Amino acid sequence: MRSRVKDCVTALAMFATLTASLALAEDFKTINGKEYKDAIVSRVEPDGIVLRMKSGIVKLYFRELPQETQERLDHAGAKANTSNIPHQTPMKDVKPPKLSAAIAKLQRRGLLRVDCIEPDAKAWIAAGPWKTWDTQEKENVTKNLAAYCHPQQPSIWILDKRSGRKLASYGPSGRFEVY
Repeated sequence: MRSRVKDCVTALAMFATLTASLALAEDFKTINGKEYKDAIVSRVEPDGIVLRMKSGIVKLYFRELPQETQERLDHAGAKANTSNIPHQTPMKDVKPPKLSAAIAKLQRRGLLRVDCIEPDAKAWIAAGPWKTWDTQEKENVTKNLAAYCHPQQPSIWILDKRSGRKLASYGPSGRFEVY
């Protein structure tokens, strides 16, 4: 029994790490040569991106970034869409095969159940490991499950697998909440 609980905690921690790695840091270099190491894209705005790093938060304007970086971050789409939804990584950069494999593994072990049929998807997850994660890990898991179910308009409720109690939610407005 004890080793099964330990296996469950390990599997969920691996899932959290995988989903966090989808939104984790990368290096950015401006056309002037300034480098931003281990930066997370906090949001894409019409005129640039906001990066979050250990040293603080910085906004880089698209005119400061190389053309390939602008294209990767969908600069044209950001300009056309004046009501951008803040997100950590563009949904087109999410790696569904790895995420799908991680979700399937957790489902096989009975640690996760996902229902993507409704516009507001639902995921039932074991509460024990959920309680051990910090807010950032919870947010990463929630956002990635939402994107897994509905890439165009991510929306999901995270529920306690045993009691059905609401643990967290993420909606199309880009708002993440923990209950």
